[in-house]
Amino acid sequence: MDLNDSGIKEEVSNIISSLQKLLPKKKDIIFIAPDKSTLTKLSDVHAEAKSVFPKCFVGAKLVIARDIMDKVKLVQSYNFSKTKETYKCFSHLLHKEMAAKNIEDGLIIDSMGSATATYKETMDDYEMRLTSKIKDLVSSETELVFEKENEKSISSVSCSIKDVDPNNLKLVTQWMYRVMPELSFGSELGLKPLSYPISPEFSVSTRYERPSFTLSSTISRIGFQVCLFKQFTPDLRISTILNESNRSSASIGLALHKSYENGSELKIFVDSQRCGGFTYQRDVLFYEPHNEVRIIRLMASTLIDRQRRVRIGFGFNLDF
Repeated sequence: MDLNDSGIKEEVSNIISSLQKLLPKKKDIIFIAPDKSTLTKLSDVHAEAKSVFPKCFVGAKLVIARDIMDKVKLVQSYNFSKTKETYKCFSHLLHKEMAAKNIEDGLIIDSMGSATATYKETMDDYEMRLTSKIKDLVSSETELVFEKENEKSISSVSCSIKDVDPNNLKLVTQWMYRVMPELSFGSELGLKPLSYPISPEFSVSTRYERPSFTLSSTISRIGFQVCLFKQFTPDLRISTILNESNRSSASIGLALHKSYENGSELKIFVDSQRCGGFTYQRDVLFYEPHNEVRIIRLMASTLIDRQRRVRIGFGFNLDF
């Protein structure tokens, strides 16, 4: 019996070790603290406050990211749920707000048949970015952005077109100016010059920031937002967003973001629409010989919607 028990234990141990080798290796993450002296882009005017709110999901979720060759990345995302809708307690009033920043040159392909190619070129104080997206091999979007930054202002002009349709051609200008070290003012103008009737979209934003809190606002034709971000400690942040648009009544949301020493993160939110939820994520490490560390990210989510239904999600994230 002892021989059988030891043999079973050894076999189970070998199976577990083989499964661990299939997991991605832990990557060295270099954290760069944000420089308050640099200018904030208009699309990032509410970034701190909105990043505190969790992105709740429903059902089972699996995300696999893999670098298959130089500057080419494959992202596989699987969502085993009856619905893909996620609740949002605030909207985005600015062009490309909360979009990924500092995108390097390369190609990203996902399992849904979409591909995103990015090319960036820097010329003195100017930066040019060309992004082309193809979705489901049917729809496409191409955007060309010129951006200039100096000591007190940062401005950009972008031209985008969807599905190669001239009626979808859109021009957007963004401008952010630092009036004082703590106070910035910005504006955005967007229009579709080849569509009729021409209906320009104009918005005005302000941002007041201190070492421990940030207050920002945006007013546009479709609504307004006021965001308050407060950092109590390095591992505890809260934010409040007051939001109103032509499509929905005024609402206010409160969120909390807590980080722990073991690398896990907890985000909780509630709002005036009687909705709430949280997300929790944690990196589980597996140590192997030769100082190799394998890692898998576990994600859990709970959402209480307007019908007072409790909806649960669970997922894994593997970044090779």
